[in-house]
Amino acid sequence: MFRYDKGQILVPDIEIDAFKTMLTFIYTKRFNGMDANNLLELTNITSVALVKECANFPVEKLPNIFIAFEQALLLNMEVFVLRCLHYIDQNISALIKSEAFLQIDQYLLCVILERDQLRISEIEIWNAALRWANQQCRQKDIECSAENQRKILGSALFNIRFPLIPKEDFTKSVVSTDVLTREEMFGVFQHYFDLNLSDAPGLFPSKFPTHRRYKKGETIEMEIEKVSEFAAEEELLDPSKGFYNKDEDKVKLAIDVIVDEPKTDKFISDPNKSNGTLSMEIEKLSEFAREVILSERRSETLYIKGMPWKIKAKIEKKNESTDNEKWLGFFLLCDSSEKNGNWSRECSATLRIVSQKSDVEDLKEEFNRTAVFNNKEKSWGFKFISFAELMDPSKGLYNKDEDKVTLAIDFTCE
Repeated sequence: MFRYDKGQILVPDIEIDAFKTMLTFIYTKRFNGMDANNLLELTNITSVALVKECANFPVEKLPNIFIAFEQALLLNMEVFVLRCLHYIDQNISALIKSEAFLQIDQYLLCVILERDQLRISEIEIWNAALRWANQQCRQKDIECSAENQRKILGSALFNIRFPLIPKEDFTKSVVSTDVLTREEMFGVFQHYFDLNLSDAPGLFPSKFPTHRRYKKGETIEMEIEKVSEFAAEEELLDPSKGFYNKDEDKVKLAIDVIVDEPKTDKFISDPNKSNGTLSMEIEKLSEFAREVILSERRSETLYIKGMPWKIKAKIEKKNESTDNEKWLGFFLLCDSSEKNGNWSRECSATLRIVSQKSDVEDLKEEFNRTAVFNNKEKSWGFKFISFAELMDPSKGLYNKDEDKVTLAIDFTCE
């Protein structure tokens, strides 16, 4: 025990102001000395009760929301992490213009760009990502070339929903940078014109998400000019009704869109859980099977033990095969972009191609030992089955009517 007659007691690695605040809490249960500058340090050195108080600190008063988020994630402060994410969602337009945003690492950039709840246009996201990449190039003292920008963005590039950017903006602000490959740009333009790959097998599938981000309370408006030429509806054009602007010959239409946000946050719904199930449908499988070797598809992300996990499906060639027969490669991928190369996770998993018939069992493969995922070995899996066998209707794995298969992985991570 500490005694008054034992002389000085050294308490290393703690700032004096933070230590005084901790002592104040211990003896008075008050937090008079806590502020945005010592919040994270207090969280590191204090008891569970004080951690709870730190988690209630107003996020809008934090000098750097991104650092706060990263530290809270490391300390498993689930509630505070969610509050940080909500603040980022609501204020992303201002935050991406800050110097702090330019200093985040690539992993955090991926986390942010992947979110469905961001209240921002996709062209703003692209411009911010490009500014971030240029800043990283300057800090690494390398040229801000398209090749380097693409390399530094890495997997974050594929969290940008390019097909949702207006055609004019895409042509002016994206195509001109040469960051995307020719095939990727063609895939986006195909989306604009709603081209069906089954009608033209030589076209390129889009590699980018196409679903809109969640917005609540959005209003879409449109003015119909020269409305008298557009329609001859007498009631609409009656000035006494108040809908028709006779002087400008126009009416205005509006739709109030209310889309509820998810009830749970897929990023951090349970940061400590050690197991889960990933699933992915490969639609238009016949088109995928015609793509070149190493073409791939990835599922949405599931976070287990604080790490991002995905299904990766890839077209491969069987090693011993001398012909051009293509096989489906099926992998569990830890899609981490952490700078620290020392991370490691041990997992066991069952990979399944889900049966499409009630009398046929799923096709399964298991890791016969615990697989170790790290910065050098991010995926484990198998060359699962040839596409010819997979698409054989008698196998019961392929939905021919909808041209798709369903993949699933049940896994546990230590």
